[in-house]
Amino acid sequence: MLAIVTLSGCTTYRAERPPVVQVEMPEMVVVSEPIAAKTPLQISTWSPAKTDGRFTAMTAGYLTVINNCLALTRDSDEVPTKDNSLLLVLADTSFSWDAAQEVLLFEGKPYKIGDELYLGGAAFTYPKGILTGENIKLNWIDCGLNKGWLGG
Repeated sequence: MLAIVTLSGCTTYRAERPPVVQVEMPEMVVVSEPIAAKTPLQISTWSPAKTDGRFTAMTAGYLTVINNCLALTRDSDEVPTKDNSLLLVLADTSFSWDAAQEVLLFEGKPYKIGDELYLGGAAFTYPKGILTGENIKLNWIDCGLNKGWLGG
């Protein structure tokens, strides 16, 4: 009987639980890349007076953006540069710009960047040119271009 007690006298081993230690953790901060705000497209304008005559020259070009400014380039296959592009300067009452759709509404017709545009007006150089004197109020935007097309 003693042997039975010895065999049945097994006990289970209990490991001691380690004490729970609370550690202060710094607050988790989610880091994300900053999203650059989109700069609104700049459009140069001029204010025609009643005494200004109609310009009779005509040009054709493709709407493009150079340094965030609306411009005309002569060929849709070329990379726009200052040599093949004109800053588009529109009469302040002849157009509207839909920034969400990126559409120029000019004389009742919509144009997107890359569309061909036929436009009456006059070419000029900036800052020294016959159209940049005191006779025409011009809102020239410096976009790296020294030539423009006064239209609208």
